[in-house]
Formats: sequence, structure tokens, C-alpha cells
Amino acid sequence: MATKNLIGSDIELIVSDPWEFCSVHGTGPFLAKVTKVGRDSQIPTKEAIQIRFSTPLPYKGMLCEYFITSPRLESGDLGDLVYDREVFCSLTAISADRANSPDPFDLSWWRGGIGLIGTMRRR
Repeated sequence: MATKNLIGSDIELIVSDPWEFCSVHGTGPFLAKVTKVGRDSQIPTKEAIQIRFSTPLPYKGMLCEYFITSPRLESGDLGDLVYDREVFCSLTAISADRANSPDPFDLSWWRGGIGLIGTMRRR
């Protein structure tokens, strides 16, 4: 299965950082669905996915529903999800407007918004 075939897949996410998020919502597992596959705007050779939380969570004045997710480690690969392996990842919260924009993977605007670190796997 190609990485693009992850669209529509259910994802389970365990959040490990930031502590403040975990103290409010716990570490999970949080359920989400892959909505888009694209390129990491910071490392264009790496793929990224857009996920949508099944239950949006309020945090720091924002309703966290959509995230752009990319492998956290240089050696990480979203293709591992295809083979039901866990991926250590970074998640950047984006608004619904950005999620539905022509290029939701462009994070050049992001300067210290909501970011999470965790581990995800396909359910």
C-alpha cells in the first residue's frame, strides 16, 4: 500500500509532550483520521500527513482538531504506518480554514503555535 493510500485510515496517537497538554487531556490514545498526504514544508523530501481528531480538544484558546504530522526523527518514515509500525512524530495544530486550504502543509507561517510530540500508529 502506498502512503497516499493512508487517506481515510484511522490513527491512534499517544502524546508525550508538552506536559501541559497531557495534564489537561491525558496522553491518549487519541483517535484521528488521515485526511491528506503531502510534503513536510520544513523537509520537502519527507512526507507529512494531515490528521483530524475524532474528538477536537480545547487547548490554549484553540479547538485542536486538525494537525499536520511528520516524522520526528530524521530516520522516521510515514511509510512505516502502512506496515502497522509506530512512528515518533511532531504535530502542528492548524485551523479548519488552513486544513481546507490549497496547501495545508505549508507551515511557514507557524511561529510558536500549538505543537505536540507523540507516537502514532494505524488502528
